[in-house]
Amino acid sequence: MRVKRLLLLFTIFSLLIGLVGCSTSQSKKEGEEKSKDQAQQIVLKAGIGSSLQNSSHGKGLVKFQEIVEKESNGRIRLQIFPDGQLGNDKSMMEALQMGTLDITIPSTAPIANFTKSFMVFDLPYLFPNEEVADRVLDGPAGQDILKTLEDVGMVGLAYWENGFRNITNSKRPINSIDDLKGLKIRTMQNPIHLETFKAWGANPVPMPFNEVFTALEQKVIDGQENPNTLIYDAGFYEAQKYLTLSRHFYTPFVFMISKKTWDKLSPADQELLKKAAVEAGKYQRQINRELSEKYLEEMKKKGIAVNELSTEEKQKFIEKSRTIYAKFENEIGKDRLKKVLDEIAKVQ
Repeated sequence: MRVKRLLLLFTIFSLLIGLVGCSTSQSKKEGEEKSKDQAQQIVLKAGIGSSLQNSSHGKGLVKFQEIVEKESNGRIRLQIFPDGQLGNDKSMMEALQMGTLDITIPSTAPIANFTKSFMVFDLPYLFPNEEVADRVLDGPAGQDILKTLEDVGMVGLAYWENGFRNITNSKRPINSIDDLKGLKIRTMQNPIHLETFKAWGANPVPMPFNEVFTALEQKVIDGQENPNTLIYDAGFYEAQKYLTLSRHFYTPFVFMISKKTWDKLSPADQELLKKAAVEAGKYQRQINRELSEKYLEEMKKKGIAVNELSTEEKQKFIEKSRTIYAKFENEIGKDRLKKVLDEIAKVQ
């Protein structure tokens, strides 16, 4: 009897030791898996010049954030710095080159300071409408230009939309090209934009975006040119009396990521981010077009006088623009320009 009791106690003791061992092993395994998951956590810093609340730019970036965090089960997260907190487009692109910022979504105009292929999108009256712009940008010609970013330390994932640019000023309505004569119009720091407004008789003043409102308010400049969404988001209408729907430049946004960041990602994560940028871009384009119409009506209610160029007058602007194409075709690349123009003719 005593021997049986001892055997029973020994068996129970052995079972307890086994259970403790299994528990310890399981805990160790779970701990290792947890540490591995934590090691795979990726936090990407994204900076843009617009707000998150009012701009399609910001709304698109939030959509991208939602897609990425959902598809990665929270493993890839985004820290967003809006309203130019991290600088202007140029300085944020320089941060991408250094690897101190992961993502930014600038207009194509300042990108031309890094790769001249993007200068083609600065040409006046290049695209007749948004649909043609979408097809060319997402097609072979647009994608070839996107690839040139890799040579300067950035990777282009998708085109988004800034939109067709219109002119505001505080002096007079612009019904004809002659009405632009002598007006001090802020432009981006971009040679084609500067030369275009000179050809139209204006006095262009290059200036960073974050300085424009104060310059308008203090009458340092008479006007500026931007898409409706940015005119509204920045409150420029508060310091302007007239808005002319000239639609003279179509400006894309480019969703880009630092090449240093990109090269550290697995192929699966690269594909995830690429798909998210394209999907969020489709959403952003739609939102941008809706907001452009909405904000135009809002600005009318707030008292800004809106006029549209007649077909005859717009043609005069286009005729004056032809010299700009000839002047910059060598910098853009004749073959590059021809490919884009051929693609536009093909998809119209």
